[in-house]
Amino acid sequence: MNIHGYQSVSALSQAKPMPQTDKTAKGGDNFASLLHGYINQVNHDDKAAGKAAVALASGDSKNTSETLLAIQKADLSFQLMMSVRNKLVSAYREISRMQV
Repeated sequence: MNIHGYQSVSALSQAKPMPQTDKTAKGGDNFASLLHGYINQVNHDDKAAGKAAVALASGDSKNTSETLLAIQKADLSFQLMMSVRNKLVSAYREISRMQV
């Protein structure tokens, strides 16, 4: 039986590694600054949603779909941030309960 498209294990091990971003190539990026960047992005999304809602309410903008999209984006990014926070707190509690 001949299977087309199958690569050997040695061919897979010689594959190119995933490209690194500029931050990781320059010496690494720590976890705290990564989280800080994501929190700033959530804050930016929230401010953009607030501005879009004010513009729609004041009559400066007539585009309801873009306003609702900005609000939904802000809500989803906030929910994601909170779920990451909850996982981090849970992991911290689990580690603190470990006996050394």
